[in-house]
Order: sequence, then C-alpha cells, then structure tokens
Amino acid sequence: MTNRTIHLHYPRLPSGLASYPRVVLTRRPDLLAVDNPPEFEVRVDNVRIDPAKVAEYAAVCRFDADRARNGYVPVTYPHVLAMPLHLRIMGTEAFPLRPMGLIHVSNAISSPGEIRAGSALSLVVRARNYRKTDAGLLFDMDTEIGQDGQPVWNETCVFMSRWPESAQRTGSRPPRPPKAPKDSEVLAEFEVTQGTAWSYARVSRDFNPIHLSDRAARFFGLRGAISHGMWSLARSLAERPADPPASAARLETQFLTPVQLPARVNIKQWYEQGGARRAMCDVRTGRVHMYAYWTLGSAPAAAAA
Repeated sequence: MTNRTIHLHYPRLPSGLASYPRVVLTRRPDLLAVDNPPEFEVRVDNVRIDPAKVAEYAAVCRFDADRARNGYVPVTYPHVLAMPLHLRIMGTEAFPLRPMGLIHVSNAISSPGEIRAGSALSLVVRARNYRKTDAGLLFDMDTEIGQDGQPVWNETCVFMSRWPESAQRTGSRPPRPPKAPKDSEVLAEFEVTQGTAWSYARVSRDFNPIHLSDRAARFFGLRGAISHGMWSLARSLAERPADPPASAARLETQFLTPVQLPARVNIKQWYEQGGARRAMCDVRTGRVHMYAYWTLGSAPAAAAA
C-alpha cells in the first residue's frame, strides 16, 4: 500500500515537546482520500539513558526507583526514549493521518539484550505496513534499539485511524470489552486522576492534550480526558514486578478501552494457556481496559510475580 520511504536522521535525540505544535496543527487530508501513504524511517545514534530520569519514571509507574538509579531499565521505559522520534514522524507534513485521532490498538515488546543506563544506544523508528480494516486504517510504528551493534530492544505499536462514521463498513457496534475471569487475583486497587496523567506526562514527555484536559479531549471527539495507555501497561507490570521470563520472550499487549478520568481501577492477574495475564480493569464494571502477557515463541509463558 506504499511505494516510497522518507528517511530522517538526527545528530541527537530531538525534543518531543517541540513537535507537538506540528502534530496538533498540521492539516491532514481526508482519511478516505489517503492512498499509497509513504513509509518513514528516523534514526538517531549515541543516545544515552539518564538513570535519574529512569528513576523518576519508575517512581510514577511504581517500579523500583532505587534499582533504576543503579542502572535498571524497566522493559517499558525505552518506549519513552523513542517517543520524540514517533512525534517527529507524526509532525511531518507528509504523514497523512491525523495524529490526534489515532488509537493505540496493540503493542509488542521484546528485549533480546540488556539495556543499561549510561550505555550508548542507536534508535531507529519506522512507520510502515499500512493496511485497511473494517474499522479503520492501521499502521505499525516499529522501534529498534541497538547497543554495540546488537539489538537489545524492539517494539511494534499498532495504531488505527478510524473511518468516518459515514464510511463505517459494518453496521454493528464494536464488541464490549471482556471481563477478567471470576477467579482472577486482585493485585491492587487505586484511583486514577488527571494528576496521575500529568505525573506520567512529565516523566514520559508525552503531553498529548487528550490525556491532560477534558476540554481538549472533547475537542478531539472524546467524552473527556483519558489515561496514557503505556502508563496503564507499565503500572500493571510494576505491581509485583513482572519481568521477562527469558530474553527471547515477547510482551504482547491489547488496549481495549481507554481509562476515562477520573476512574477507580484494579490490576488483576489470571492464568490462561499456561501463562499469566495482567490486566487493568474498571472496578465498577469489571471490564478490561488493557491486558498483557509474555509469549515465548508461539506459546504464552508465565510472567514472574
């Protein structure tokens, strides 16, 4: 569905915050008119992780901040490192989709090597693999992080731009999010507020206004502000830390419905197909906002708990 690739190379990691005016204000074509969208590849070398910033992130997401100060990098943190490159792609005039209308559908992370704070890293981010579905136009945002010429962390974020209501290809409503099994273990229960969203925005540099302001969220078609999906994932993993069971493992995540702020949620765990699943659920309805699990090859592997 594409026939060209736009290459960008930066001498240093750009500011994500500086990209937001273009992300928000750049005009985009009508989604139905998008045809053969270009792919993108953005590269930056010699990026170093600051242990103090990792510790701040860890504290907000409830990972062990003391371990982070000593070089530990939570498996979700490199997403934050790559975010400025995601935003640079979305802020270019050639990017055809409206960034503020994108839905983060799923996520897959693998960490074949160990990332240590202070090491020199190379980052490559690619937007590619556009495909049409009944619900909308999907594409992958792939991130590859290398260290000393070897891959140490990979991620695929799947985003969707939903078709206009007038062009919906099915008359049925999307299915309601499932509920966690009745025998799920509740690991934690807590409130999520806009204060939570602002705290995560400061440590992740993800200042998307739909997470920080009811008014802005409504302007972009939502009922109100929603929490960051990657915060939901990180917070769920941090409860009784669930680290990769092996270097070949892949963390699969499905984002089903956003956490509407304010909310009371819990983190649940259950076992399915021989492996542990973590979910963030609505306390009142029991519905799953997101769930994640580790896979090893084609079979799920239990998360450490």
